[in-house]
Amino acid sequence: MIGKEGLFEIVDEILRAYESDGIEIVINTENSYLTRYANSMIHQNMAIEAVNVSVRSRFGKKAGVAETNRIDREGLINVVRESEKMAQQMLEDPDLPNLKEPEEIPEPPIKTYYEETANYPASMRAEGIRKIIEILNPDKVNAYGAFATGDLELVIANSAGLKLYTAGTKADLSVTGFGQAGGTGWAQASSMDVRLIDPVELAEKVTRKVELSENPSEIEPGVYTVIFEPLAASDIFMFLNYMGFSSKAVQEGRSFLKGKLGQKVFDEKITIVDDPFDRRGFPYIFDLEGVPRQKIVVVENGVLKNFFYDRRTAAKEDKKSTGNAASPFSSWPSGLNMVVKEGTASIDEMIRSTERGILVTMLHYVNVVDIMTFTLTGMTRGGTFLIENGKISKGLKNLRFTQSMLESLSEVEAVGDRAETISHVSWYGMRGLNGIVVPALKVRKFKFTGKTQF
Repeated sequence: MIGKEGLFEIVDEILRAYESDGIEIVINTENSYLTRYANSMIHQNMAIEAVNVSVRSRFGKKAGVAETNRIDREGLINVVRESEKMAQQMLEDPDLPNLKEPEEIPEPPIKTYYEETANYPASMRAEGIRKIIEILNPDKVNAYGAFATGDLELVIANSAGLKLYTAGTKADLSVTGFGQAGGTGWAQASSMDVRLIDPVELAEKVTRKVELSENPSEIEPGVYTVIFEPLAASDIFMFLNYMGFSSKAVQEGRSFLKGKLGQKVFDEKITIVDDPFDRRGFPYIFDLEGVPRQKIVVVENGVLKNFFYDRRTAAKEDKKSTGNAASPFSSWPSGLNMVVKEGTASIDEMIRSTERGILVTMLHYVNVVDIMTFTLTGMTRGGTFLIENGKISKGLKNLRFTQSMLESLSEVEAVGDRAETISHVSWYGMRGLNGIVVPALKVRKFKFTGKTQF
């Protein structure tokens, strides 16, 4: 961890070097420690200490961006000169927002940095994995996964006096089990506080899934009642975030929610907020443009209430940014801390109320088929099960789906009473403080279009 003082020294070095009309700075740091395991044994420990400095230089309405991972004086001067060179070669951007003026941002009302997570020792990660392997039992189930802990820092600054800093911690644990007769199971957990992640709970969940799905059966494609566990449901809501709620998508005519503000678009059981003060997620107190974050109700009882704006898209409609700039020096505002409100039904209750349906652990390789009908395609993974007469009767081979999620979210039978924090982690490249809080979901009609051999 470089720390606030050290990162502000980097900012000051850049501000001394720039020769353009103005400059903006985004700095990300990461200190991550990862333990991987496969075939029921640990095979890799690694540590990452990374810093990325992005700068955007301006000459009037021309702007150019350059990045570096060098933080010595020569490296910082070089990245400034490179961004200035890029800016001079660019066309004017009439929609380029002015430099963000500084404003006071209060301290977050919740804790975002846990020393226990930042300094979690490799021996403790190994002990957690040992418990997982022991519970899965290598004689019956091979265990695979990764356990990562660490901290991340973010700085937003510019030559107009803006200078903001925040830091957070993150822990991610994944568990995958493969049985000897084709059974599979998957579970994962993410949290700011590593002490809230229970390897034993995840291992026991995966063990049950593998046992239930051994010798999986085939089922004919068709339309079924489907129960999505939180991990599976998270994919649907993540795509909804990017494709539907972004004001950029609306302004470009690429959102299926365009023109529907104030209208009922989903089942009344669906309420979605973007809440930077929910301690279950990974809060940002400001966005990637330095705008203070706020709680935003996006969908309330099925009614569309708001879209997400950054400074560029807000200016097009004479509005203020909602604090949802999600990437530096580009415009695609989206939810940073989305929370789907819990319902009243447990997954067991959803199963008991289902005469015939399918339980899905997670979705895999999800892609967009049709933006304007919010149609997605992909496959099930990590445990797929047939429900008959209110009970899980057997494991199923994986299925391919092609389904309009607008239709599915309009016919919701139940929403789970327990939400989970789901972080879609890439184990390669710089990690980020990202995640969605989502419960299980039961929908009446979901179309499976194909089946697999596994």
